[in-house]
Amino acid sequence: MEIIHSDLTVAGAGIAGMCAALAAARHGLKVALINDRPVLGGNASSEVAVSISGSAAGGGSNSVYAREGGIVEEIKLTRLHYNQMEMGSYSVQDWPMEDAAYFDLIYNEKNISLYLNTSVRSAQVENGKVKALMAVQVGSEKQLRFESPLFIDSTGDGTVGYNAGALYMWGEEAKNEFNESLAPQKHTGYVMGSTILFFTRDAGKKVTYRRPDFAYDITKLDYFNRFGNSKLARGIHREGNVYNGYWWVEIGGLLDTIHDNEKITLELRKIAYGLWDYIKNSGKFEGVDNLLLDKVTQIAGKRESRRFTGDYVLTQNDIEDKTDFPDKISIGGWTMDVHAPNGIYDEGPATHWHPINGIYNLPFRCMYSKNILNLMLAGRDISCTHIAMGSTRVMGTCACTGQAVGTAAYLCNKYGIYPSSIIKDGHIEELQDELQRDDQTIMGRREKYNPELLSDLTVSASSTRAYTNPDCEAALQLTENYCMAFPVEDRIDSLEVKVANSSDEKRQMNINIYGGKRPENYIPDTHLKDISVDIPGNFEGWINLPVSVKACSDKKVYIIFNKDDSLKLFYNNEKIVGIVTFRCRKNTEIDKYPKSGIFRLSRQEKNISFRNIKPAFDIYGAENVI
Repeated sequence: MEIIHSDLTVAGAGIAGMCAALAAARHGLKVALINDRPVLGGNASSEVAVSISGSAAGGGSNSVYAREGGIVEEIKLTRLHYNQMEMGSYSVQDWPMEDAAYFDLIYNEKNISLYLNTSVRSAQVENGKVKALMAVQVGSEKQLRFESPLFIDSTGDGTVGYNAGALYMWGEEAKNEFNESLAPQKHTGYVMGSTILFFTRDAGKKVTYRRPDFAYDITKLDYFNRFGNSKLARGIHREGNVYNGYWWVEIGGLLDTIHDNEKITLELRKIAYGLWDYIKNSGKFEGVDNLLLDKVTQIAGKRESRRFTGDYVLTQNDIEDKTDFPDKISIGGWTMDVHAPNGIYDEGPATHWHPINGIYNLPFRCMYSKNILNLMLAGRDISCTHIAMGSTRVMGTCACTGQAVGTAAYLCNKYGIYPSSIIKDGHIEELQDELQRDDQTIMGRREKYNPELLSDLTVSASSTRAYTNPDCEAALQLTENYCMAFPVEDRIDSLEVKVANSSDEKRQMNINIYGGKRPENYIPDTHLKDISVDIPGNFEGWINLPVSVKACSDKKVYIIFNKDDSLKLFYNNEKIVGIVTFRCRKNTEIDKYPKSGIFRLSRQEKNISFRNIKPAFDIYGAENVI
C-alpha cells in the first residue's frame, strides 16, 4: 500500500473540492486531491454536464446581477477563455474544453497532487479524528493510504464523513424540528432525486433516430401526461435550434440516492433515450429533422443525499431573514428550489421555487463536523436542513464553501488547531480577512486593511468617469415596469431622462420611488414616494424628474417607471458600474411568501440614459478606492 502524506487531504474534486484545494495550496499547504472520476468538476464536468449556477441569474433570485467572486469566478473566466463563447451558453461541443480548463487550473498549482479514478473505501479514526483514508485507484489497481492532519469532505455523498462516523442528516426535517414553515409536518426519508441530461446537434442534413431496445416508449408510461406539461414545470423547450434536456427528468427521491444509484441511473437512461424518441419521431415538435442525439450523460447528477451536522444547522429562517452571523464566510442566493421527491412520477409540479429576497451569508460553523474534530465540509453535504439545501446545493454556492474551508485549513495549519478552534480561539476575523483579500464575497463586511500600509497612502487618477449616461442609442417601449438603481451619498433631488410619447395626447408618466435596507443587495423594499410627470403628445426629449428623496440605509434610490405602451425611455448598451436597470413587477406571491420581497426583479441589459443628477457628487472619484 502506497502512503501519501500531505498537509490536507481533499476528497471529491467537483467545483467545491477544486476551490478548497486551490485555496489551501495557494496559501502554501501541500494538498492531496482525490477524485473518483477520470475528470474534474463533478456535476459541472462533461460527465454530468450541469452549468454552474449560484447567487444570481437563475432560480428566481432577486439578486440578478450578483456574483460570487473568488475562485469560482476565476473558474468561470478560465472556462470562458478556453471556449471563447458567451458565458452561460452551453452545448456538447463545449464540454471537452471545460474539462481541460479544470485540469489546467489544478495541474498548474504545484502544491496539489491529483489522484483521479481514486475511490475512498474506509477511514481510520482515532480519538475523534480522522487519521487516514484508505482508497483504491481504479485502472492502476493501486491501494493508497492518505495521511494528513486535516481532511475536507467534498464528495457530495459524504463518503469520508460517513466512513469516519460523522453525524449526519437525511431526508425532510419535520416542521417543528427547526420551525420551518416550508417543511412537512412529519420527518420523512425523502430527498431530491437525480437527473440524466441529453444534448442534440444539427447535422446539416436529415437524420433518423431509432429508439434503443432498452429505452421506454414514453407514450405508454402511466405518467406520460407529465412530459411536456409546462404547468407542472416540465416543458419541452427548444434552446436555439436544438433540444437539450431536461432537468425535470428526475427520479430517486423516494429511494436511497446512494445505494440505489445504479437502479436510478438505469431508469433515467431508459427515460432519456425514450424522451428523445418522442421529440424526434412523434411529429409534434418543429425543427427536428436534422437533429441527432449527440450526447447522453451516463452519470446521474445527484441533488441530495447525506448532510452532515456541524456546530450550526442553516435553516429556511436564516436564508429568509438574512441572519448576520459573526462567522459569515461565504454567500448564497439561489431560491429555495425544493424538488418533488417523487420526481417525474409526481402528479404535482417538478419543483417548488420558494423565492428569497436577496443574498444571504453562510456561517463557518456549518462547514465542519460536530463530532469529527479535523473534518471540514464543502459542497452539498454541509450542515443545513433539507429546505435550506434547496438553495445551498447549487454549484456557485458550493464553490464558495470550498474556498472558505480551504482557507480555513491554512489557518488550522498555521496555528496547529482544529476547525472549531478558529472560532473559539478568536481567528474568525483573520479567516474573513484572508477570504476577502482573495476576492470571496462576504455580505455586509468591509474588508480590513493593515493601517500601517494605509497611513501614508494617497490615490489619484488622471481622469474619472462622470456620474452621467447621456448617450441615446434607441428607445425602449414601456411595455412593463422598469427600475433604475442609483447609488448615492445621501439623496437625489432631481435628474433628467430622455422620453418619447408616441400618442397625440398628453400622457402622465407615473413613477414610484423606493429605497432599500441592505447595501449589499440591489433590492427596492421601502416605498418613499410617488411622482407623476406630464409628457406632451408627440414629444421626444429630455425631462426633469423631481425626485427629492433621501436614501435609506442601503445608500441607493430606486426609480420605477410604470408601464405605459405610449411612452418610451431612451437607452444605451454601456455597462456602468453600480448603476443597473431591472425589469420589475409586483410580487403576486407576497401573501404566500411574506419574506420574498415586494417585487420580482429580472435582468434588463440595456441601461436607461440619464444626465444632470443633482446634487452632483463624484461616485467614481479616486478617493473612493480605499
